[in-house]
Amino acid sequence: MGNSSATVSMSLVQSDSESEAVPLQVMVISSIVLGIYSIVGTLGNGLVILAFCMYRQVRTSAHAFIVSIGVSDILITGLQYPTGIASMIIGAPSLGEAMCPVLGAALFFSIYVSLFSVLLIAFNRYTHITKCPTTYQKLFSPFKSLLWVLLSWVVSGLLVAPGFLGYGEFGWGKHRKCGMTDDNPYNAHYESNIFAVSYLLVFCLVAGIYLRIYFFVKDSVVTMAEANLNLANREQYISSRVIKQTKHMFIIFFVFTSTSAPFVLLHSIDSHYPFLPSEVAFALIGMYCLNHVMNPFVYAWKLPVFRRAFKAIIRCRRQLPFQAGAGVN
Repeated sequence: MGNSSATVSMSLVQSDSESEAVPLQVMVISSIVLGIYSIVGTLGNGLVILAFCMYRQVRTSAHAFIVSIGVSDILITGLQYPTGIASMIIGAPSLGEAMCPVLGAALFFSIYVSLFSVLLIAFNRYTHITKCPTTYQKLFSPFKSLLWVLLSWVVSGLLVAPGFLGYGEFGWGKHRKCGMTDDNPYNAHYESNIFAVSYLLVFCLVAGIYLRIYFFVKDSVVTMAEANLNLANREQYISSRVIKQTKHMFIIFFVFTSTSAPFVLLHSIDSHYPFLPSEVAFALIGMYCLNHVMNPFVYAWKLPVFRRAFKAIIRCRRQLPFQAGAGVN
């Protein structure tokens, strides 16, 4: 009986010490910020998914990959953030111990889906701009686009699998969240060798694809200009719509990279050799979480068809109003 009491007392001390790992001011600020992120991100990503389902003009192959990002983002903003806030406040997994590994795995899974969707968008744009229409239709017909999306989800699932096979472990962490546990010695290796390497590989591929697009457009301008030396403005030989498509999708990639790369790269190093001050780590996490909230607003800003669709949904219109000169993005 005495041993049992001592065990309970020891558990309470350990629980209190773990609670102190998250300062009160950090908990309050995190809860407020994540609460705002959750509401805004869920509404925004919900609009993206609803626009794709409701309006035929939005249902293009390139937009299918944007919707894939929206689905993965809403899993984070609508599920991860609210349960994360509750877990932080109560000091235990809000959905129970059994669901904690699932939530941790779902977090990484959602991030991988967003990552590969960005790659598919770049590949889609490259094929659309540099290849003939027949080739584009073969690779990105509606059915093929669905297969591409399913493939990205399957690969994301395979990248999560090592966390259930001993190379890392998903579950409850000391910072009151469901992610990677603190006990498995391979957690740092998973975050650096699988998570960070996957991110770097996709980043290099996407950056290379956009560079190829840039040089293709540049070479096309030069070729057309040499055939028409008597005209002053060489850029008029490249379709402005093609150039806008390239710029819009590159901006989406740039926003994704600028908000996520600092956290992914620095955290992968910090997991092996801790060097980041807690304030810096907190700021990086906040910026990374913002990525899942910003995407719908980037689409509305740079893609007119989404902007029109959002307005139509807010006005409860079942049909997207016709707009002369509005091309497919």
